[in-house]
Amino acid sequence: MTAGPGGPLCARRGRIPQEPRGAYHSAMGSYRNEDEALIGLARQLTDAYGEARRREDQDFACDSISEFLSEYRGSAPSQALLALLDLPLTAETYPLVDEAQTELAARGPAVVELLLEAVLGEVYDPDGPAPERAAEILDMMDRRDAAQGLVEVLCGRAGDDVKGAAVDGLAALGTFAEPALAATLDDPRGGEWAEAALSQIRYAREHGGAADADGAPEDEEFRSGLRSLQESLSSWLGAGPYTDTEEAEDDADEDDARGDDGEASDEDDEDREAERAGDGDAAGSDETAGDASAQETAGDAGADPATPAGPDQQAVDDAYDEFLRRYRQESGEGPVTS
Repeated sequence: MTAGPGGPLCARRGRIPQEPRGAYHSAMGSYRNEDEALIGLARQLTDAYGEARRREDQDFACDSISEFLSEYRGSAPSQALLALLDLPLTAETYPLVDEAQTELAARGPAVVELLLEAVLGEVYDPDGPAPERAAEILDMMDRRDAAQGLVEVLCGRAGDDVKGAAVDGLAALGTFAEPALAATLDDPRGGEWAEAALSQIRYAREHGGAADADGAPEDEEFRSGLRSLQESLSSWLGAGPYTDTEEAEDDADEDDARGDDGEASDEDDEDREAERAGDGDAAGSDETAGDASAQETAGDAGADPATPAGPDQQAVDDAYDEFLRRYRQESGEGPVTS
């Protein structure tokens, strides 16, 4: 029984739609074998979802992909599962993409070359999500399985660009890749590539900073990504990689620039010191004057301002004399002189 329009996937549904949805299912006669039929069906179902303009068409495509995975997940060729990685990411498609990724990761070394080629853009839609999702699958794999698969790439018939990417991946895996690489050194196709990967691992261990518990350099994936980004930028700008010599020259230029400004900077510092000193003297004078003024004010205040001042003595004497005068006048004693 085949997976074409008359196969169990479609027959069980009992309703193959007319155009446009029916156009996504080609006749079995256009494929040479069942594997090609499954690859073509996965591609058509993926396109059906991406091209659907109505919600019911999207739902139909999702249901069909779900049944495809349910029936053929373990037996479908890896290229068919890879085709599903082009699905747009929505709430409905997320579990479908995740299921395809999980299955591919479980297939281990056998699918590493296919995934590596996908990462490099050798897919149906290089601008689609498949390259990034293929990289996620490689990261999901057991490290030793990934290393074995990458070593098999070195010994296979892949192009130099794919083998170069495999070397970078092996260098990033570090200690996990060393046993498989050591066993490949005598291979007529992969020996030189394996030596290049081992050299990168040794260099990273000696110069790349601290190593983790397994001996793999820490943050190696980050440095690998940074190296790739540097190479991409260099190619865009038409310049070679940034070298240690250029970095030293840049540092020297910075030192020279600081040296040229050194004298002017010293003079500015002296002017600022003098200005601060002048400001300090003025501030000291103001402070002294302020202290004297405060002391004078305190002296003028004298006693406690809450205590009233006593009467003037002359006023007291005048008042007493006036009292005696009036008393004697009224008593008939006559005026009294003091």
